[in-house]
This record gives sequence, C-alpha cells and structure tokens, in this order.
Amino acid sequence: MTINDRVQTFYIIGLYRNDEDETASLDFVSTTSLYIPITTAKKLNSAQNGYQSFTVVGKDGIEMNDLLNTTQSFFASFYTRNPSYTVSASSMESMVETMTSMLSTVTLAISAIAAISLLVGGIGVMNIMLVSITERTREIGTRKALGASESVIRFQFLVEAVIICLIGGILGIAAGLALGAAGAHLLETAARPSLMSCLIAVGFSMIIGIFFGYYPAGKAAKLDPIEALRYE
Repeated sequence: MTINDRVQTFYIIGLYRNDEDETASLDFVSTTSLYIPITTAKKLNSAQNGYQSFTVVGKDGIEMNDLLNTTQSFFASFYTRNPSYTVSASSMESMVETMTSMLSTVTLAISAIAAISLLVGGIGVMNIMLVSITERTREIGTRKALGASESVIRFQFLVEAVIICLIGGILGIAAGLALGAAGAHLLETAARPSLMSCLIAVGFSMIIGIFFGYYPAGKAAKLDPIEALRYE
C-alpha cells in the first residue's frame, strides 16, 4: 500500500469481522479497513511521542452524555497542572451534526451565489433582447404590416431569448464538467455529476429565458407598424 507517497509492504497476520450495525448510520464516514501497530504508524508519519486523540467505545445501553463526561474528566485529571492543554470529548453523533450544519451553510451560500448569478444573467439577456428589438424595429414593422399578429411576434422573441439562455446553460454545464474533472483529477477522487442535475440546470436556463425575455417580447409585439416602418 502507499502511505505518504511511499510504497510500504505489510504482512497480514489476521482478519477481523466488521459489524455492519455499528456503521449503518455513518454512510459518509469512511471505516477503517486495515489496522497496523501504533509504533509503525508513528514511524511512518514521523509523529511525536504521545497521543492526540483516543476513540472510546461504550457498552450497549450506556448513556452517551455520561460516557462523554466521564471520559473527559478522566483524561483531564492528568493535565490539571498544565493550563495550556485542554481535553475535550465529543460523540460521533455531535460530529455528524456539526458536519451536517457546515454542509447546510455551504449549500445556502452556494444557492445565494447561484441566485445572484441567475439574476445578473437574466438582466443581461433582457438587455440584449431590448437592443436586438431596437435594431430590428423595421423588421418587426414589416412583419406586422404583412399580417403577423402580436402573439407571433411575442413568441418569436421568446424563442430567441430561450435559445440564448439554453446556449449559455449548455456552455456552463460543459465548463462545470471540465472544471469538476480537473478538480477530481487533482484531488484523486471520483466526481460524476448526475444526468438529472444537468437536466435541471438546462430547465432553469430555459425558465430564465422565458421570464426575462417576456418583457422585451411584449414590447416588440406592441410596436405600432407605422411607427416601426418610419424608424431609422
């Protein structure tokens, strides 16, 4: 096996049985699959003397808070004369809750950034459509003079806005996949986005195109054909 970018050779002297019931609730916590002597581990990691952490497993039916208080009091008694060192005890449940809270905060922050990005992008699409309508005023007037209804003109510009957002969404997905693959390669881990998330992103892009493109499309549909034909 490889430890600290160095290949190490070990001899297996025994096997242990993994109790699935104890790790059933720890879906995202990696379980230990190999035990090595503590002296060997310290030597391989160039660790200092002493220990930084212990894992204490209580008996079935024991109260977790009592176990935490007893464990903390027991180890803290060895450092009563060392005020610079403190002992703390935490359960796996509290660690999972802390991790969940951190993930929720990160998710909320990412959602806020995504919402702001969608708002800015939608305003940009709306401005582009308004400029396009201004440049194509005579075209709109000609179409209305030839019998095109307001609904047809509105639908035309709505489709154009959706296509613009759809192209932007596809380019964003492609960039995200490329950056995700690069990050996964650097971190040496697997990262495979689901097809559903990509489809949801494309759907949001189309919704943004409809929402921010409706006002320019309505403005184009309500143009007076006579005034539009006179526009220079």
